Amino acid sequence: MQERLNLLNRISDELNKDLDPDKMLRRVLDLTVSHLHASTGSVMLFDQENRVSAFILQQEHLSDDRAKRIVGKVLTEGFAGWVLKHGEGDIIHDTRQDNRWVVYDNQPYDVRSVIGTPLRRRQRVIGVLTLVRDEPNKFKAGDLLLLNAIAGQAAIALENARLFKETEQERHKLSAIINSTQDAVLVTTPQNETLLLNPAAQEMLKLNGHPWQDQPLSELTTNADLLKLFAPNAPTTGEVPLPDGRTMWANITAIPELGRVTVLRDISAFKALDKMKRDFVTAFTHDLRTPLATVKGYVELVRMDGPLTDRQEEDLAGITKAANLMKSLIEDLLELSRLERLEQLTREKIPLAVSVQTSINMLMPLAQTKGIEMVLDSAPGDLVIEGNTVLLSRAVGNLLDNAVKYTPKGGQIQVKLGRNNGQALVSVIDNGPGIQARDLPRVFEKFYRARPELDDVPGTGLGLAIVKTIAEQHGGQVWVESQPDVGSTFTIALPLVSNGEKV
Repeated sequence: MQERLNLLNRISDELNKDLDPDKMLRRVLDLTVSHLHASTGSVMLFDQENRVSAFILQQEHLSDDRAKRIVGKVLTEGFAGWVLKHGEGDIIHDTRQDNRWVVYDNQPYDVRSVIGTPLRRRQRVIGVLTLVRDEPNKFKAGDLLLLNAIAGQAAIALENARLFKETEQERHKLSAIINSTQDAVLVTTPQNETLLLNPAAQEMLKLNGHPWQDQPLSELTTNADLLKLFAPNAPTTGEVPLPDGRTMWANITAIPELGRVTVLRDISAFKALDKMKRDFVTAFTHDLRTPLATVKGYVELVRMDGPLTDRQEEDLAGITKAANLMKSLIEDLLELSRLERLEQLTREKIPLAVSVQTSINMLMPLAQTKGIEMVLDSAPGDLVIEGNTVLLSRAVGNLLDNAVKYTPKGGQIQVKLGRNNGQALVSVIDNGPGIQARDLPRVFEKFYRARPELDDVPGTGLGLAIVKTIAEQHGGQVWVESQPDVGSTFTIALPLVSNGEKV
């Protein structure tokens, strides 16, 4: 009994020495053959379809072709095939009296006793271990129990080796992807110590071979914009200007029990293209102002020249309306361009209820001309935010202006103030025509009109784009919920402040 326990311990050690299945099984086979005084032995491994994926024959000087023929014959006609089919081990005490044993051509030794058992893992036979002796009745029931135990250990080791191989393959694949990408990839612990920097990240940080493993990120760079993203409660995205003139867009993802993965993509070309676009819009809109003023001036001159027919007056009114719409478009384009260029806001603490009430008072006369009731529903307690009063009034005013335009006569507009997860919420609720679900993702795009059938409603198509830009400039966001023929709810969320700090 002690000898068998020692053998199992030794086999366990051999299985843990190497994760190469071939080397592992060959050593186990040699030990088992020696302990049970067998003449020779074999191990066959199978894939998911029970096809032979690998085999080890202890015999020397067998060509690959002959070995494959032997394996094929014993699996289709012989004892190994029986073990695979029945999924259990057994002993052939005398091969001359048991038709499960087949003799292949030119067999160099006489086989009289055989013992075999399956290697089983997760209800599936993954291999067959077979030993033979040249005398009959040499294997006992205790030998089969020992072989079963050895096969169980080998099956577990093979499964571990398979999982390790798959993990290594995935690791190498992931490593190749990370190292070849042009995006900078940083993996850091919750304490901002570096676990991984791909070559692009090392180049971005100008490490030049400087050791970085397990180093605090603050010791590897002085880039304040990058380090700011790793501060507590910092945003998970943001621009990171580099000293060489490039601009990176950082996206940080938290990984439970690991830390954070940060990917930085070079957006310098997009920034340059965006600047060209803004410069063009600014120049274009400025150049339009003069001829537009001229058109409006000539309209007034025509009116001064003498009496006009009703038809002429209608034509001039149409020209004036188109000119005024173009003027609004130019002003909105200039405003949006200015907002997009804005790098830093002049901020102050703002009681949100006061700011919203001011915007309501400005739009109230327009609402009254349509018989629309405008109601403010304030949240309990003070909602204080930090931002630019003029811009926030413009954002809320744009939402109210839209609501008045699309709410039918005699309708109602409700403005609700609330709080959620450290954010102040301003919701403008109307009972207008609503927006189709397919249009909701695009309503904040420039010049997008969600309801073509309502194109007679005046507007430049830039009002909601301006709202979105202002909200994002204040570290907030805006979204819309809507149901056709019921109404829409536009909500701006802005960070609350208390004692000068964000809640």
